[in-house]
Amino acid sequence: MTTVPPGVRAAFLAALRPESDHADALPDPLPVGRVLRLVDPAKESTEKIRVLAGDDGGYYLDFFRRDGESSWHGRIREDGTDEKLENFEGQFGTKVFPDPADTEREQQRIYQHNARVRELLRKKGFED
Repeated sequence: MTTVPPGVRAAFLAALRPESDHADALPDPLPVGRVLRLVDPAKESTEKIRVLAGDDGGYYLDFFRRDGESSWHGRIREDGTDEKLENFEGQFGTKVFPDPADTEREQQRIYQHNARVRELLRKKGFED
């Protein structure tokens, strides 16, 4: 089993702490290529988070976090920098246009975007 080097795991942990209540449950050693659900039993939280460490010429940690109705999909690089990845749109409402046809087009665009995101997350193992 390939694992992330300890120094890289430490960078992931430091960057994940502001993002997740369950960051301290990041395993050591951290396996590459395995989706993990992090649960820190010491924290009372409704958050659910899954992570996936990978290597694309440099180590990264993808994560998908849900808390209630909102979600966040991101990547942490081995140097601790964050990248936003595609996430669901319309989580906090959608824009209503003066022309109902424009509103309908926007809702369809969001629906199609969210279907693509759902499939992307499913392929990573983040969505059941």
